[in-house]
Amino acid sequence: MTIGNKKIPNYYIYITIGVVIAGVAAILFLVLRGSEVTPSPPEAGRGFFGFLFGEDASPQTPSSLQENGAAQNGAEQKKYLFRISDEPVAGATVAPDGTHVRYFKKSTGHLFENKFTGHEEKRVSNITIPAVQNAQWTPSKEYAIISFYDEGEIRRLYSRYSGTSTVTSAFLPKDIKEIAVSQTADRIAYTISSGGETSLFTAQPDNTGIKNIFSTPISDFEITWPAANLLGLKTKSSAYAPSFLYTINASGGAFTRLFAEKQGFDVLWAPDGKTLLAMETTNEGTSVSLQVISLADNAAITLPFVTLPEKCAWAPTSEQRVLYCGVPQSVPRGANLPDAWWQGSVSFEDTLWRIAVDTGERQQLLPAHQLDAVNLFVAENEEFLFFTNKKDGLLWSIHLKS
Repeated sequence: MTIGNKKIPNYYIYITIGVVIAGVAAILFLVLRGSEVTPSPPEAGRGFFGFLFGEDASPQTPSSLQENGAAQNGAEQKKYLFRISDEPVAGATVAPDGTHVRYFKKSTGHLFENKFTGHEEKRVSNITIPAVQNAQWTPSKEYAIISFYDEGEIRRLYSRYSGTSTVTSAFLPKDIKEIAVSQTADRIAYTISSGGETSLFTAQPDNTGIKNIFSTPISDFEITWPAANLLGLKTKSSAYAPSFLYTINASGGAFTRLFAEKQGFDVLWAPDGKTLLAMETTNEGTSVSLQVISLADNAAITLPFVTLPEKCAWAPTSEQRVLYCGVPQSVPRGANLPDAWWQGSVSFEDTLWRIAVDTGERQQLLPAHQLDAVNLFVAENEEFLFFTNKKDGLLWSIHLKS
């Protein structure tokens, strides 16, 4: 090749082309590498999968949770993560024997049972209930109240189980608007609206022994039954409208108003029925605050993080107040909570934490990754924490004790 009057040797041309190609390849590598999702490391120099599996592991799908991994800080503080289900579930709970977990598969409504660590799934019931949305269990785990879609409407039925088989199952009234299960006895409470009035009923799970305990013109109550004689009734939460929380004796009586006109207000009752995890928002849900409120002495502890009560669970112990929560690594600027999260326009990447409310001690159980934790619950001895990933509906567990 000749440039001007000078002849350029061919090997210089080949070297130049090689350098250009290498430079382009390096730029492409850096650009593509920068586009990968990289979760925040729990320790310096260790990523999410180093935390779960140790430094030598090489998971094939770095954008999803991985199972069966050893955690941080060596053998003395091991944590393990297990995938329980291989498809979306509803109504997960600890089985009556205390050593297994039960759940309904959303696609069929069949009830399954599995070990806390998964891999031994067995079908308990083959009653087909398409489009299951939710299931609530009575404390004995003998009854499940199952909510499902039927021709565009929410319908409900109860199923009674004995051992590993279904004994009876039947539909509940079609016009039920809201329903809750007592946390202390095999009882249910529900509302029915008619003629401009909303009536509150209690009954046995099979809808016998019905008692009408209250009527009101307010139509949008959500019900909880946190203590033996205490029902909670809260108007629906929204970043754009005030909410109210009332209580009423389960045997009937007058309303007692606990909180009034709180924006984005939502609560999670503690097992003692005297403590609340309460969320309140301002500026149309773009600012969130969390408090643990003791109704006995009207004392409140403000928590130094942001999450929703639906992403938390109380430990089943009376010795101390302990919360397990999925805490978003970040909340998108301007997100109107809780509405945007419910509607699916906002999704979170959570870390999982154990929080001792009274001492302020916090322990990270799982670093942030592709996880939006919901429906958390804890085994009786706090050996396992269970949660569902809202992103795909799969059920997971974490072994908390080594």
